[in-house]
Amino acid sequence: MCRPNINNGDFMAEKVVLFDIDNTLVREWKDVSQYYVETIRNTYGVMIDDIDLSKYEGMTVQETVEGILSANGLNEEEINAKRGLFLQELPYNHYNVAGHDKVELIDGAKDLLQHAHKRGYVIGAATGQLEGILRNMFDRAELNYDSYFKFGTYGDASTHIKEIIETSIDVAHRDFLADRQNIIFMSSSKDHVVAAQSLGIIAIGVVTDERSRKEMEGLTKGNVAKKLKDCEKWLK
Repeated sequence: MCRPNINNGDFMAEKVVLFDIDNTLVREWKDVSQYYVETIRNTYGVMIDDIDLSKYEGMTVQETVEGILSANGLNEEEINAKRGLFLQELPYNHYNVAGHDKVELIDGAKDLLQHAHKRGYVIGAATGQLEGILRNMFDRAELNYDSYFKFGTYGDASTHIKEIIETSIDVAHRDFLADRQNIIFMSSSKDHVVAAQSLGIIAIGVVTDERSRKEMEGLTKGNVAKKLKDCEKWLK
């Protein structure tokens, strides 16, 4: 893990940028909903013919499975009983369904990561997706995940994105001495941006598709980037 710089025997606070990653930097180029279908069948024994994951965009992986299972008649106790097993198996089924197919690297993603690195930012993740799935997507996009991301909090840590972001903020402060004013969060989800703002950090909404464009209409224009390339101006 990267550690804070040392200057004259004192630690120097780092600048940190947190990414929401899925649908912000990379996305699947085709529908891969089948990996949820198979994992739910294997762990909960619930047979679902089809799942439209687009209905759950902007939700964490745990919110997504809760929504799917609740709609199919399971109560909270039943969902919680096998939640851990579901989270453990999901990356394997994702790999089986999509692990060798093309991934869309959103235009400007690689340049933005390289820009942040060159500007001395510690890059972290604060996302509702699972780490194993994101690593696979980066591999398929021919990017080395560990070359950019030094730490992260993922969808297995909490159901709620606000708690996930807050955990990454705590890690940034503990391991890199970053104060909240030196932490920036970037996401294509309006709800995630609002959650980050409520925690006292700079949060930038990024337009990466038509859905995110509509969502960002409700945010302050000064905190919205029309494309990933425009995010570079916040990373000085």
